[in-house]
Amino acid sequence: MNEIFAELRRGLRSALPDSSGIRRPRGGRRAGVLMLFTREADPQVTVIERATTLRRHAGQVAFPGGAMESVDGTVVDAALREAEEEVGLDRSLVQVLGELPVAWVPASNYDVTPVIGVWDGGVKLWPADPGEVGAVHSLRVSALADPSVRVRGQHPSGYLGPAFDMGELFIWGFTAHLLDECLDLAGWTRPWDRSLVRPVPAKFLRD
Repeated sequence: MNEIFAELRRGLRSALPDSSGIRRPRGGRRAGVLMLFTREADPQVTVIERATTLRRHAGQVAFPGGAMESVDGTVVDAALREAEEEVGLDRSLVQVLGELPVAWVPASNYDVTPVIGVWDGGVKLWPADPGEVGAVHSLRVSALADPSVRVRGQHPSGYLGPAFDMGELFIWGFTAHLLDECLDLAGWTRPWDRSLVRPVPAKFLRD
């Protein structure tokens, strides 16, 4: 495990905030999301499909997480608590490696801290809160790094950013940005054609 995640650990220590300033923290309500990787030679990362009944971000692919509450001592506590509530993850199974820089998410107006954690993956995760989570998926790093799935996703508003076309899943927006950054920091990125642009499918477009 140390060799697999060694470069990622180093990258987390040196990761810099968004240089464009667009996603710099705004001093708003804090939230945390958990990027959970398995301890394997080819790690898996957990993502969720948000419930289609939600008023905002319905059906979109995301990481478990949510806003800090009064019971949370830190934003890491918030990410782990939300993961337990949403996908049934026992926080005692998670080793926290570090955090990516805090980023402002315009859609929610939260300052979000991405928390990187690893675990053995020996327990099946499920939509523990079906009101929030429609499905839980484990994606191989090798599959995410495959150049054939790497595209830039275009929103009707004109937004253009990194995306992953996984067939049944289209990952874009903040989640794709985090995956893209994590792959880079860990040294897992493979060269891909950044001229490939695909519209975000309607299924994953709902606000």
